[in-house]
Amino acid sequence: MPKPIIEKDRCKGCELCISACPEKVLALSQEINAKGYFFPVIVQPDACTGCRYCLIMCPDTAIQVENKGKTTARSVALTQKPFSYCPGCTHGVIHRLVAEAIEGLGVQDRTVGIAPVGCSVLAYEFFACDMQQASHGRAMAVATGIKRGRPDLTVFTYQGDGDLASIGMAETVHAANRGEKITVIFVNNAIYGMTGGQMAPTTLPGQVASTCPTGRDVKLAGYPIRVVELLKELKTPAYLTRVSVHDPKAILAAKKSIRKAFEYQLKGTCFSLVEVLSTCPTNWGQTPKEACDWLKDNMIPYYPIREFKIPEAEEGDAHVQ
Repeated sequence: MPKPIIEKDRCKGCELCISACPEKVLALSQEINAKGYFFPVIVQPDACTGCRYCLIMCPDTAIQVENKGKTTARSVALTQKPFSYCPGCTHGVIHRLVAEAIEGLGVQDRTVGIAPVGCSVLAYEFFACDMQQASHGRAMAVATGIKRGRPDLTVFTYQGDGDLASIGMAETVHAANRGEKITVIFVNNAIYGMTGGQMAPTTLPGQVASTCPTGRDVKLAGYPIRVVELLKELKTPAYLTRVSVHDPKAILAAKKSIRKAFEYQLKGTCFSLVEVLSTCPTNWGQTPKEACDWLKDNMIPYYPIREFKIPEAEEGDAHVQ
């Protein structure tokens, strides 16, 4: 019989596993763990179907699932260090998807990740591969240098919207236009996270932020930038897609897209960028579950989920969709 295995001291009590479980197997304990958080416990063990939705939604890799004597394992492309993100922040989910792609493709020993300034500034502590720190907005420039110097390496950047779409926008456009053979993981949570919840280039019209307490006024700040739509207009072949991590089905689809982006790099085909719609419960002023619902109801209508550009052939063929 399948059952979740909960590493309670990794848990931050976000309850996303509880809300994701279709069979209501889990509930929040009345005890607290070593970090001071309430943690989930199994209340209906016989109801578990082994769907793994709890594992898929957990942003802290605190849950594994045992089924038929086998237990799912945390990706070896992640270190054992617990994530430092706020409770319910989906950065942890995206980290796991990237790590699973690296592990699944067997390139961990020749992968280099670039972590710039922002909430992802400590990503080098969580990925079990070589990591390089970059100045704010300059991750793709650093990645370009590494990839050109060592084209045998798999190189990825992990960037937030303030980093990639604001101070780093010139790097973004020109790296894509040059067709650098790197993979970009672009985390869009529509706000500046680490520095206090300021309005970002991706903040939605009317969305409240610390620097626009009455909501983004498009007459003053313009409209949010749709990065993949902008890059889609470049002639250079590229793989450009937008995914989300607001529920288990979306996460499974995101996993496929992230792996595909790395595969294009391994084949030397093109520049690849995966925009991942993510949440920021702390700066949005919402619970983790409310934040996931808000993303679905508000971000996806403005930032539609789909593949925007797919190279039809290998490098050298400039005809793209």
